[in-house]
Amino acid sequence: MDRIARIFTGSFKLATSDLANQFALPVKSMTGSLVSRYTAKTSRKLNELLIETHMNVGKDDYIFEIGYGRGDAIKMCFEKVSPGKGMIFGVERSGYLDEFARKRFDLEIAETSKIRIDSAIDLRNLPYPTDIFDHVFHVDLFYFLRQDHLIDINREILRVLKPGAEIVSAMQFSKLKKLTENGILDRTQWDPMRYLTSLEAAEFENVGLSYHEDEEIGEYQIIRGRRAEKLESDLDPEEMFKKLALDMKQERLAIAMLNNKKDTTGDLE
Repeated sequence: MDRIARIFTGSFKLATSDLANQFALPVKSMTGSLVSRYTAKTSRKLNELLIETHMNVGKDDYIFEIGYGRGDAIKMCFEKVSPGKGMIFGVERSGYLDEFARKRFDLEIAETSKIRIDSAIDLRNLPYPTDIFDHVFHVDLFYFLRQDHLIDINREILRVLKPGAEIVSAMQFSKLKKLTENGILDRTQWDPMRYLTSLEAAEFENVGLSYHEDEEIGEYQIIRGRRAEKLESDLDPEEMFKKLALDMKQERLAIAMLNNKKDTTGDLE
């Protein structure tokens, strides 16, 4: 009986591990098909809310999605930019889903040139020029990225964003808790603080997490970060020196004022 229990437990662990791998990087298989369909279904409303409510997409905008999966959000964005000069770009690590999306949008890619999708194994090296995108977004993605790569990935995203543009991400704690309970995710993987911290370390500003309510899916969360109009790293050496000198001058002034206040307080006492 113990032997049967061990075999069952081992089989269960292997099945759970396979599922976790398929969530992170679906491959062409029965499991990969089922997992990608499930992910698309549970993320569809989040994509819709993100694009319709939290991204001010214009018809001439260049939009970039990271991890487009089966392509639902690409279709939503295509409808936004089709009347104008805008385009949708996307990268996907899964070769299976990349192939699926190419077949799905074969006609739009050939006839309109408004959709460009790429297979990107390493998100630290994106195949796009600097300062090109008006919007960058992703849904249910950062949980599957390596912790030690997050800052470099976000620096690369910062590079391709236009100054003043934002990266926006949607997630739903209730769904992620269920995946954690079933052994698919670890709580540390989707801890929003690890992603917020990586955005700040990559020089994004106005980084924050907000809570929202929807009648259909209930509570969901939005993470966003903005690229500054001018980054510290964009300053030339002379400008950096001037800024440093000004900061030091302001610091000395603040210390002098504080010391003066202490002296005045001492006289009164």
